Amino acid sequence: MPIARGIRENLGRASWIRRTFEEGRKLKEKYGAENVFDFSLGNPDVEPPP
Repeated sequence: MPIARGIRENLGRASWIRRTFEEGRKLKEKYGAENVFDFSLGNPDVEPPP
């Protein structure tokens, strides 16, 4: 049974999101978590400037 075009496109986009998170994980392992800035949803969690 063929997959609908919309579902196939959504699955393709999801893989890019997944790849982005995986790349971030690899960079944290390579350079240390303190040297990689995570700008994904809800991050970074820092106090706003005065």
